[in-house]
Amino acid sequence: MCRQNYLLKIAQKIFLALLVLSIIHTPILAEPVSAQDETLPVYIVQSGDTLFDIANQFYTTVDEILAVNGLSNGDTLLVGDRLLIPGLEGMQGTLTTEIIPLGANLRSLSRRTQSDPASLAKLNKFTSQSELFVGRRIALTTLEATQDLQMLPALTPGQSWLELALLSGQNPWALARLNQLSSPNLALPLDPYFYHSGQEATEVLAIPGVRSMSIDNLPLMQGETYVLKAETAENVSISAELAGNSAVFFPYENGELVAFGGINALQAHGAYPLKITVTTAENITYNFDQWVIIKPGYFQSSIDLMVDPETIDSPEIAEEDARVREIVTKVTPIKQWNGAFKYPIAGSDCVNADFGSRRTYNGSDKVYYHTGIDLGYCEGTDVFAPATGTVAAILPNQLVRGNLLIIDHGLGVYSIYMHLSEILVEVGEVVQPGQRIAILGNTGRSTGPHLHFEIDINGTPVNPWTWFNREFP
Repeated sequence: MCRQNYLLKIAQKIFLALLVLSIIHTPILAEPVSAQDETLPVYIVQSGDTLFDIANQFYTTVDEILAVNGLSNGDTLLVGDRLLIPGLEGMQGTLTTEIIPLGANLRSLSRRTQSDPASLAKLNKFTSQSELFVGRRIALTTLEATQDLQMLPALTPGQSWLELALLSGQNPWALARLNQLSSPNLALPLDPYFYHSGQEATEVLAIPGVRSMSIDNLPLMQGETYVLKAETAENVSISAELAGNSAVFFPYENGELVAFGGINALQAHGAYPLKITVTTAENITYNFDQWVIIKPGYFQSSIDLMVDPETIDSPEIAEEDARVREIVTKVTPIKQWNGAFKYPIAGSDCVNADFGSRRTYNGSDKVYYHTGIDLGYCEGTDVFAPATGTVAAILPNQLVRGNLLIIDHGLGVYSIYMHLSEILVEVGEVVQPGQRIAILGNTGRSTGPHLHFEIDINGTPVNPWTWFNREFP
């Protein structure tokens, strides 16, 4: 009898356990959600906003915004108003817009905002990764719980997720869920991962030794200069490449690294990967790409010039080009200039030909572009140094460039002076802004007395007007 009671109790326990398991694993069917119950994200009206601008930013219409918010055309839009944005059903939080920084990608943005990558792509109508380019203003949904999300130190090759979590004082499984990983084993080195820091978040790069990196002079355009800055935490070396042109980083102020790059005026406009290479003190190399957009430069149309045929067809031209390129591609590590470049002649409105203008010679079909600006004789023949620099080369009697002067300003930046009649400085001499350095002339491939003034960065001619009008870096 006792044995029967014992077996009965065991059977009851097994039955109860199975019942509990069946309850746990049985899906609970929710009632269908009506359209009225669907959530929509909210946009908070900012100073200067119009309904038309808001509708364009979020790919909807003014009428749809008015309808979903119970508004009419006569209602006043006030700063701080909260507007539901139609067409984004299922997305929650506050809609914001921001400029895509260097180092951001779809994974980092979705993890930082705790949004689904597909929803983020839908919100911004992304169809390819090339649309996620530096400098583009995009829309994001943010929740209050994400405002303190800070990027973790980089997961380095050979390091485990458990080690990274413990070093950061985080629960490895909770950290994995926060970063949209189904398992900690799926974490990848150098991928961007976030944690709750309890402080206001600041965007950083998931690269060891590099705290942040930025790009200046956006939007990038044909023939323009760009500047890369990096804040580093340790001894690292960085290089960059964009559209086939390299930029080398050098120590700058406040422990930053800085690099200058130039975009060829003939470079086809469109999306290009900016390739960044970082090498640590342990000689470990990391690479990442970031899409940027190069926009058209809108240069002057072609003109035809009549010149000495020898200056077009001679094999000496290639030798001259190689000689000059060897000089202007040497990068010295000290920045010598300070502030904007000064105008190299007296008077500022004596421009015979502008930078980037297309031209042909002697009726040929071959199109060239102008690598500098031609400044004529208007208020004197003197040529002045635009900034502090060291005379890098004096090359007399060049077939195309005539009497040629090249000044090195440091960090890959050179100024070039062509067609001179006389040069008044010597190689190795340090010149100061406004110093008289040459006399303009009519030597080489020239159609009349003038100064061809050019600025090259790592061997790429860039628009001199930019250097006259702003300070770099």
